[in-house]
Amino acid sequence: MSALISRVIALVMAVSVGLVFGVHDSVAKLKLENADPALLSFSTLLLGLPLLIALLPLSGGLRVTPASAAVFVVAGILNFSVGRTLMYMATRRLSSSGASVMTSTSAAFSAVMSLLLGERVTISDLLGIAAIMLAVYMASGWRRGDYSPSGVAIGLSTGLVIASSVAIIKVGEELGGSPGLGVIIAYISGLAALGPRANLRLVRGQSAKYVSIMGVAAALGQLLRYLALTSLNVDVVTPLQNLRPIAATAILYEASEEAGKHPLVRHWAAAVLAFLGVALVSGLL
Repeated sequence: MSALISRVIALVMAVSVGLVFGVHDSVAKLKLENADPALLSFSTLLLGLPLLIALLPLSGGLRVTPASAAVFVVAGILNFSVGRTLMYMATRRLSSSGASVMTSTSAAFSAVMSLLLGERVTISDLLGIAAIMLAVYMASGWRRGDYSPSGVAIGLSTGLVIASSVAIIKVGEELGGSPGLGVIIAYISGLAALGPRANLRLVRGQSAKYVSIMGVAAALGQLLRYLALTSLNVDVVTPLQNLRPIAATAILYEASEEAGKHPLVRHWAAAVLAFLGVALVSGLL
């Protein structure tokens, strides 16, 4: 019975990852899409860091080796400095929940990396990749004036960076580092990389409260993901956390009436298709 309860709790945490990241993405689109991407990345990292430190006892202890620390530093620069900034750039250029859908391409890029490394790729993997790329096409907009080639390119780059950083973080764990401390090291390295570009400033004024929500949501999502992975396999956590575009689309639908932010039918279809694609690539379906 205790094992069943533990699994249910882990499943709830995995689903919650997608929900809190959906909150993060929708607030970024609704309130801060015109903010400077580097400044926004720096602010959300700095405001989320205290939560990660406070909850460190719940997230895998204090294990670290010099090799794992170096790997976590690289992952932080790649994911939290480059990747998060690219996502905010995509949020500015893509309509509605398009940028959130773009994060799902990380699963497709992971499958492609596996293929390049000579690992076995199944029909489900190929179907999943096709579904994710179709979702990208649908979310990016195909009508004149609505399609953003630069937004799609930046969004796909975001997915590639996320896939690469996940692979790097796995290497860090194999080298003896604990997940919770690894994320904190990665956050700090991301802050250090972004500091010069952001001039060590935070987003201020009326926007500060929205940045606080985004920072806490993103940090909580990172923590919940690692906690879920202590009880569940990656192939279960990955699709569940990619409920993210569905959650973002639902929040945008309820909260926004502004043209360009209120989701259309194709945005809903893209969000669902992205989730199904990730589920196929991850082996859940």
